[in-house]
Amino acid sequence: MGCDCVRLVPQVEAVKPARGILGALALIVCASVAVGAPQDTAKDACAPVRAAYQKTLKESNSSNAKNAGTVNVAAAYDAITSEPGHKETCKYLRDETLSGESVNVYSDVFTSKSGTADGTVWISKKDGWTLKQEVDVDLGAQGKGHQSIVFEYPKK
Repeated sequence: MGCDCVRLVPQVEAVKPARGILGALALIVCASVAVGAPQDTAKDACAPVRAAYQKTLKESNSSNAKNAGTVNVAAAYDAITSEPGHKETCKYLRDETLSGESVNVYSDVFTSKSGTADGTVWISKKDGWTLKQEVDVDLGAQGKGHQSIVFEYPKK
């Protein structure tokens, strides 16, 4: 992150339930599809990530988000993902265990003229839900921010 890290002013808040976060997640899914992102799961590394986001929108009943930085991460995400011509790239990173659950970990990166949103997503192997998301946004001169979200689901 370089020297800009010392300029970040922490602004931590918990959001429960986080309708704004889930709304931003909906925008990301819709923006990815609207710009003609490939939907062939065999060729599209983002397909499992989008599928998990869609499942999360339908089934998560709350989330807990923590934010830090000089920009509103949800608003920055909105600006980056709603900009015409933005690009999304995803990559499978590793298998891991999160809170006792087996997960696949993916990177999910959006780039646009406005800036970048560099995310990591933990997806349940059992249910296909997004269990956790970490994202760093960079809007250049406007600032940077970090958001960590833990999603909660109804007990089965």
